[in-house]
Amino acid sequence: MSELLLSIIPVIVLFVVLSSFAYFYLGGRKKDQLEEGKVPLFQEQCGGRFDGFNLTIPFVRHTMYQEFIVIGYGKKRYIINYTDLNSVSLKRYLFSKGIIYSHSRVDLPRSIIIWSRSPEKVIELIKDKNIEVE
Repeated sequence: MSELLLSIIPVIVLFVVLSSFAYFYLGGRKKDQLEEGKVPLFQEQCGGRFDGFNLTIPFVRHTMYQEFIVIGYGKKRYIINYTDLNSVSLKRYLFSKGIIYSHSRVDLPRSIIIWSRSPEKVIELIKDKNIEVE
């Protein structure tokens, strides 16, 4: 009996890993109803940190539209209007650059950091929206 149990543990671990990957990756790529019919200004698969919960590339979808930003992973969708942003800053971390969104909404994580592959492009698009860039 114990030999059988030991032989199926790798299968169970593989199933859990693949299921987690599919949940975050495929779930994050699903679009919200507000996005239907809109053309993004910028879109990328990246990583992110949400109040200490960290996801690496490619598990977070970061999409910028004319009116709002969508950040998605798993079943979560954060839709942030540009008017809700207080400031945006670009910070250098040990192995990457992070875009920190500072906002005024209480229903979103207080700390939102996006591990963007094109942070300079994001900052340029934000500057066009007359938002303070630090």
